[in-house]
Amino acid sequence: MEYKKYFKRMLIGLFSLIVLCCGFVVVIDPAFQYHMPFSVIKPVYSNERYQNAGLAKHMEYDSVILGSSVTSNFRASWFDELFGGKTVKLSFPGACFKDFDIALNLAFETHDVKRVFWSLDPKILMTKYDDQSTPLPEYLYNNNVFDDIKYLLNKDVIFELCSESIIATLKGEDNSLDDAFAWDYKYDFGESRALWGYERPKWKQNPVETDKYDDIVKENINIVKKFVENNKDTEFYLFTPPYSVLYWDSVARNGTYNAVLKTYDTVIKELTKYNNVKFYCFGVNDYIFDLKNYIDEIHFSTDINRSMAEYMANNDGIDITFIPYMQEFFKDIIENYGFESLFPRVIRDLPEKHRKVEYSYIK
Repeated sequence: MEYKKYFKRMLIGLFSLIVLCCGFVVVIDPAFQYHMPFSVIKPVYSNERYQNAGLAKHMEYDSVILGSSVTSNFRASWFDELFGGKTVKLSFPGACFKDFDIALNLAFETHDVKRVFWSLDPKILMTKYDDQSTPLPEYLYNNNVFDDIKYLLNKDVIFELCSESIIATLKGEDNSLDDAFAWDYKYDFGESRALWGYERPKWKQNPVETDKYDDIVKENINIVKKFVENNKDTEFYLFTPPYSVLYWDSVARNGTYNAVLKTYDTVIKELTKYNNVKFYCFGVNDYIFDLKNYIDEIHFSTDINRSMAEYMANNDGIDITFIPYMQEFFKDIIENYGFESLFPRVIRDLPEKHRKVEYSYIK
């Protein structure tokens, strides 16, 4: 009899502890699954993959910024100022198109989305749809309350994310949502930093086939087309970001340059034919040659983020007639740019190696 009483008390205690933990997480709600932060509790923006789901569900917005880490330094307030409305930023460092697909589906399910600003990185376009560098906690991106237990009783949520909010609250920290997930303050941009952050590949004598990534690129573009075709009243501002000249050194050396040029062509041809799409190719700007704007081959300064937002607000996008100019711009870099001049003399490849672009755009 005493054993039954003990067992009953143990179950009641365990149940009470579970309820207490669940209630604790619901109130703090560091991933914003049930509400945006209460004024008395200070949020800490530290994990995009966890917290973007809650922002997509509960923040008030009519515009979405979507992309990889190159979009992290956008400020939503710029877009509010330049385009009107209210903007949410959903950036996913190390993303793949599956991440974008899930997040944008949630945004359209929960909000009337008028504008989408979407970075279509060539590197991600050429990466398999579900090749996730870090798995997305998909249970946070659905409306199934039964799998919320993975959030409510998650030790990382309780002991890390909730603790961060409690510490920030006790310290009186005021973390701005506009600066959420931005990383620009962590780095000093400049030539030496960009070269230090760039891992130069070994020279590959034989280039890869021009059509090597065709199926992958097509699958990823179809994700974009799905949203464009199913949401005809939404304006899509699609763009390829301004990778630095170091990126072109990389693709020249690893032999993927013809496939990369075809990827640029394909995405423009496939997506500029829609009336609700404006497309921008920011890689054809002279600032890609100035490494003071970069920390590695692809990540650029906030000044460039700002200039991109302003350009989209004040200029129409491109169409397929832009392709010849774009191809000549990139072709000239690959064939004629003095890449070795970027590096200290002691580590240059001497004599210099050169490529001849074989891929030609289709008129």
